[in-house]
Amino acid sequence: MIPTGAQTLGGYEPFTQQENGESWAFYNYATDQAFNAPWNFSDSGDPEIYATFTGSAGVSLFADVMSSNGFFVGNYANAEIDTILCDIFIEDINTFSEVEFYILAGDTFYYSNPYLIEQSGWTSLTNSFSKDQWYIYDESDQQFFEAPLTPALLFDVKEIGLNFYPSSSAASGRIVALDNFNLLPDLSSPEIKISTENSTTKVSFKGIEGIQYTLQNASNLDENSWTNVGNPFETTGESETIVPMVNRGFFRILSQPFYIEAP
Repeated sequence: MIPTGAQTLGGYEPFTQQENGESWAFYNYATDQAFNAPWNFSDSGDPEIYATFTGSAGVSLFADVMSSNGFFVGNYANAEIDTILCDIFIEDINTFSEVEFYILAGDTFYYSNPYLIEQSGWTSLTNSFSKDQWYIYDESDQQFFEAPLTPALLFDVKEIGLNFYPSSSAASGRIVALDNFNLLPDLSSPEIKISTENSTTKVSFKGIEGIQYTLQNASNLDENSWTNVGNPFETTGESETIVPMVNRGFFRILSQPFYIEAP
């Protein structure tokens, strides 16, 4: 079966369903074995998937074609998927080293820069395929080399996940966890162009699929002074809004991605 979920921007997995959670995988580098991901260690109304360290070996939590009905693999390029957003949990920061994103595209693994986490508990991570640096690992040289993730590489993503690394064997038995995993478009704020003519102001920018935009204006830069100009809207490509120019003021665009929960 060809996965179709990644053709939709905003793919979102909150792991509320045990079946979805356990369809993700936990790989233990200590034993070189993969298992169904354990689910809901917190035993709460906001469940997650998790893994436990064995000695000083790392672990992975990842999705492939079997995970969440294949919602997180496929053709990222055509879907214009650019950003990974998720929450991770570290039980004991004193025995933890770092975490990284990775993807398997075609037959090659690509790795993000490592994230150094500063405290135990939950932390949000964000990474961009286009704006952040990614790497491949050369087994013969035992070195990482920069490898930009071009659209040609992202047309066939077979696996995506996170690698967690402990700092010592004292981490054995400690938990790391993953929740609220998202595949989103480019979250950069659009560049706004403003022009005036007679008694009107034209505000223009380039929108992308998967984002809802809200135009706001204000007479000063106090946070409480901003008001919406019209209703939130979706647009792909160039967008222009004409508004009356009663007084001089400021304009900004708020962007909010769409989230589509995995089935």
